[in-house]
Amino acid sequence: MEELILDNCFNYFEKIKSDSTDLILTDPPYEIDMRDGHAKNPLKKIINDSAGSIDWERFLKESYRVLKLNKMMFICCRTDMVMRLSSYIQNSDFLYIHDFVWLKGDMGYGNLNVMGTTHELLIALSKEKPEKSKIVVIDGKEKKRTPAIFYGKITKKEYYGHPTQKPVGLMAYIIMSRTKEGDIVLDPFAGVGSTLIAAKLLNRNFMGIEIDKEFYDLSKKRITDQDHLNMYIEMLNSGLIRHNGAIKFNN
Repeated sequence: MEELILDNCFNYFEKIKSDSTDLILTDPPYEIDMRDGHAKNPLKKIINDSAGSIDWERFLKESYRVLKLNKMMFICCRTDMVMRLSSYIQNSDFLYIHDFVWLKGDMGYGNLNVMGTTHELLIALSKEKPEKSKIVVIDGKEKKRTPAIFYGKITKKEYYGHPTQKPVGLMAYIIMSRTKEGDIVLDPFAGVGSTLIAAKLLNRNFMGIEIDKEFYDLSKKRITDQDHLNMYIEMLNSGLIRHNGAIKFNN
C-alpha cells in the first residue's frame, strides 16, 4: 500500500480504520508562523502554522484510535511547541515514552542576536506499553537497544522545496527501530514526503496526508523520482554508524 492523499488530516482520519497503523511518524506545523527562506517567494506561509491552528486534543485522540496496541507515534517539534502540547499529551490516553534528538548539523535560520540552535526534538508516545524495539545494525553489529539521537542535515541535493523538510535518514532510522517490513506507517502532515520515501525504500506500507497542493504535488513527484530515490538507496546501503554519541548513515 502506497497512499498519498490531498486533504486536511482531520477530514481523512475518519476514513482510517481503528487499530490499523503500526507507526505514526510526522512533522506537523510548529505554529510559529515560519516563512520559507529558501523559496523564490519568501512570503509563502505553511498552512496551519499560526498559533492555535491545530486541534491537538482531536489529533491525539484520532492518532491513538488508529494506532495498533503497543505501537508508537513520533512528533517532530521543538521546546516551545512541547510547552504548548504538554497539557494535551497529559490529558490524552497516550503514554509519554522518551524524547528523540535530531542533530541538524548547522544553525540554520533564526535570531542572529542569540546562540544558534543545532537540534530539534521528536516526542515519542505510545498506545499503552510499547513493544520492544526492532534489532538495528549499527557499525556492522546487531543492537537490541539504540540511542534516541540522529545526526544528519538536509543537503542541497536532498532539499525538495519544503522549508521544514526533515532528512529521510532520520525517518528511516526511526522506522527501522519501530517497524518491520510490510507494516503500515502513517504521516498525517506529509509535507514533501520524507517519511513516505523512508517507508517505501524500507519495504513498509505508507499513508501520507498533505493539505497544501504545492507540497502534495512535490511529494507525489518525489516518491517516484528515481534519480532522487537512488541517492537514498545508496544511503541505506551504506549502513548506520555511531558518530559522536549519535547515529548516522555512513555516506
